[in-house]
Amino acid sequence: MNTPNTDLTFEVEDGIAVLTLNRPDKLNALTPAMMTALGAALDEIHVDKAIRAAVITGAGERAFTAGFDLDGLEMATRTDAVVDSTRGNLEILLKVWNLRVPVVAAVNGFAVAAGMSLALISDITIAARSASFGEPEVRHFALSPLLLMPWLANNAKVANYLYYTGDTVSAAKALELGLVSEVVPDGELRGRAMAIARRIALVPPFAVEMTKESLRRSYEIMGFTSALQQHRLLDTLLLAAQGIPERDHFFDLMASGDMRAFLAARDGKFKAPRPAGPAT
Repeated sequence: MNTPNTDLTFEVEDGIAVLTLNRPDKLNALTPAMMTALGAALDEIHVDKAIRAAVITGAGERAFTAGFDLDGLEMATRTDAVVDSTRGNLEILLKVWNLRVPVVAAVNGFAVAAGMSLALISDITIAARSASFGEPEVRHFALSPLLLMPWLANNAKVANYLYYTGDTVSAAKALELGLVSEVVPDGELRGRAMAIARRIALVPPFAVEMTKESLRRSYEIMGFTSALQQHRLLDTLLLAAQGIPERDHFFDLMASGDMRAFLAARDGKFKAPRPAGPAT
């Protein structure tokens, strides 16, 4: 195992790879270095035939991951650089989808923005009771890196509501929507995720690999990968937009590193009582 980035730990326990996003003081927000390390770790798992399943979780109790780290982020000024960024993020997240072995996401606390994408792209998603899920990017002039709820949610109208508003939902609501496999008490999360991974590991490995291959191809025949690529291009268009004051305001706040001001501008207006929508 090669784990040069301590913000992502990589261990193997009895044939189960365990990847832990390890910036608990920053809600395990994903930096470019962490994304590179995640991609490299997934590549290692893919070729190591001794590994039968993988678990991804977040360090601490507050967050699985709050998504990409926006603190001090300066967006590229060239469109081709924005294209490279969105393409690179998509390719790394899709490594979970294309991984040889099943991935169990053990979601503790916030799983928002790219964090929700990482949780949902996993084969099985176990949520702690205190977990919450959301795609707030629309509020700051971006899109989710992966458009997954249309493929997973059992209520398209609620999925639309969540994408349009950026609201979050509780673990219980995510379970009701079919976005997670089960909800467990917080203290039982890791144990339950490991138990599921170990149960998968009991099945003949090549049979599991071919089952995952078949499941992937079924979604891809329905247009899954093409839809994600089209979504990425629209995200690129939004991120690289010019002449739109709201976009410039939010990106200037991100670049300033004043996250309190950024979050106040993004989320402050939503603190007031909202109209009837999905129960959280």
